[in-house]
Amino acid sequence: MPSVVTYFRVYDIRDRDGRVFAFEVDNTFFARVELAAVISGIPGVQVTKKPRRLSSEDRFCEWRLGNIMFAAEEPFGDNNRFWIGPIAPTGWVPEIEIVRAAFLRASGRDPIS
Repeated sequence: MPSVVTYFRVYDIRDRDGRVFAFEVDNTFFARVELAAVISGIPGVQVTKKPRRLSSEDRFCEWRLGNIMFAAEEPFGDNNRFWIGPIAPTGWVPEIEIVRAAFLRASGRDPIS
């Protein structure tokens, strides 16, 4: 796991039941490869797609945690936040808390709901 950095925030995205089903992180000073490093440090994660150098593709990282596939995306390739959440199945899954907790530890900050 990378050392604590303080240049990004975690923004929760909630479903109709108030559960965090995805979240976003600032990407102004947080690169795609740093995001992949946080993901790679989560116990039990199998990264299936890593960010490619100089790529501007929207979905740039994918991984499996248990039976759930997750992705990190930068909509339109030029957003100021990365979206992180499950892609199969979509919607809330309990494993999102494991992923979210890794980013909260890396950011050293409280989430913004």
